Amino acid sequence: MRPINTAPMTERCAPLAHALRSAAQALGLALAASAWLHTSALAQTPASPIIVGEITPLTGPAATVGTRLNQVNRLWADDLNRRGGINGRRIELVTCNDESRPERAASCTRDLIERGTSLFLLNALTAGVRASMPLLTNGPVALVLTPNILPAPGTFVFQVSPSETDLTQAIAQWLRAGKASSLAVVAATDASGESAIQAARKVFPAAGIDMRLARIDLRATDASSQLAAVAGEGVGAIYSAYSGGGAGVVVKSYRNFDLTLPLIVSYANINAAFLRLIREDMPRRLLGTSISALVPEELASSAARARTSAFAQRYQESYNEPPDMLNLIGKLSVDTAEAVLRNVKNPADARAVKQFLETTAVESLHTIRFSPESHVGLGEADTMVVEWRGDRWARAGAVR
Repeated sequence: MRPINTAPMTERCAPLAHALRSAAQALGLALAASAWLHTSALAQTPASPIIVGEITPLTGPAATVGTRLNQVNRLWADDLNRRGGINGRRIELVTCNDESRPERAASCTRDLIERGTSLFLLNALTAGVRASMPLLTNGPVALVLTPNILPAPGTFVFQVSPSETDLTQAIAQWLRAGKASSLAVVAATDASGESAIQAARKVFPAAGIDMRLARIDLRATDASSQLAAVAGEGVGAIYSAYSGGGAGVVVKSYRNFDLTLPLIVSYANINAAFLRLIREDMPRRLLGTSISALVPEELASSAARARTSAFAQRYQESYNEPPDMLNLIGKLSVDTAEAVLRNVKNPADARAVKQFLETTAVESLHTIRFSPESHVGLGEADTMVVEWRGDRWARAGAVR
């Protein structure tokens, strides 16, 4: 029979209490270590990237437009990611080639929404943007560069560029300054050409300028009949309202006719790719509509001139050529995108992005200002008519 332990209860329980305390301490240390390891693992896990969807024509008639804009977008994303991204998140630029086709632009939009795009750089031409907009009724926010959209303030679409009407006003002012009272217009039959005609009919008659109009199909290989119909006596200049490489048809026919009138090309064709395309048929005087940043000395703001100079230097370093007008408007777009990504906590929240853009000016090569009443960021004061001087663009000279 085991003898009865007559020691006090506290003495008898001491070893058990000690063992329990040791176990508790060990468990606490284990839990603390586990928590530290979990926290450390989270800290080392990279944050999910911000998906920025780019829709642009890399092939087809407007490839000269899309490739220039894509170069700026890639440079922007690469530079940001080299610096660690935004708030620790990398930028994942996902590019979809819409092939210059509206139905393809809509397909790109659907695919990129399904992929989780937070913000769109919708660099399609007019018809492509219009085909995509119904898919963006509830967001994400899309930044567009074509001057023909004029998005309604209730939408999640913001036009970074000036309107077609503002660009047309620049032509009217240039003609009036040279005392010219008549203009020949050759416009494409696509949506961009139709928008240009609507703006021309609104602006030129009101300015006392007679407009002689001819239309040209996008598949045309010659514009002789159109030029013969409009480039008659008394015409001060010819305006080719045709975006993309196909506009080279108008330039070639102009050269074949040995015309001497100033030839004004559209906003979208003030780019290096188009100049290369027409170098064998260069008109005596080649003009175009542009944002003022193309001629930095024309910018009133020293800060804007400095930003333009810095971008020109960075672009030259990357592509071994100076930026053209399309590159510059592309820069306006990515600066707007970056302002959103840096200042809106959740860039996938379309309503928060919309509110930010409607209430905050974006300082870029120009100051971009949207409002609850207008989703067009630039205006007439930001435009001008420029002229090619053989190695650079400058403010256009008089009509003569």
